[in-house]
Amino acid sequence: MRIMNPIRALALSAVIAAPFLTAPVSSQTVKQDTFEHSIPASGSTDIHKLIGAPSAEVTIAGVKHNAVIVVDISKNVLYKYDNEGHPEAAYLVASGKKSTPTHTGVRIVTHTETFPYKNAPANSKRRRAPRDYGPKIICLNKIDTNTAEQSPTGEFIHGNNNPNSIGKYASHGCIRMDNEVIKQLSQQIKRGDIVIIQK
Repeated sequence: MRIMNPIRALALSAVIAAPFLTAPVSSQTVKQDTFEHSIPASGSTDIHKLIGAPSAEVTIAGVKHNAVIVVDISKNVLYKYDNEGHPEAAYLVASGKKSTPTHTGVRIVTHTETFPYKNAPANSKRRRAPRDYGPKIICLNKIDTNTAEQSPTGEFIHGNNNPNSIGKYASHGCIRMDNEVIKQLSQQIKRGDIVIIQK
């Protein structure tokens, strides 16, 4: 049996591998492969798109909880979880712009509100400009993970009046969603559910 010269074999390997090592990756390819661009505003339950979902586990005042919603604002993706902490769906959302960023932390659902938000405080923006919030609002309080004390933030999860803003950093701090999705999601959550907002 003829044995190839080791140096020649090495050179041949380099020639074969060179195109794979040096071929540039176009910016268009990178953009198409970016995870968040594969998640539609209407949502996805594709297991391959849920593999990268963050953990829903959080400890509050020494007690472990599973969040029902985790929002990853680095991707502008909202993940919905079951009671066991398993991701069920992912949705593309909008979050706060640079001048009014969405704050990270743990939130708790206080209640939901429905357009035209007649029960909201008279001086609130959602009462004065209800169309900005779409058909539903999931109202949230900030919760201190050490003490479980709650405080208002003014940042909610709600619908939108500009579908083109979804997937962008465009809000005043709230999480904006597709209007049909927020109607469904508001029926799936309840008072006391935990929401995590992270980067």
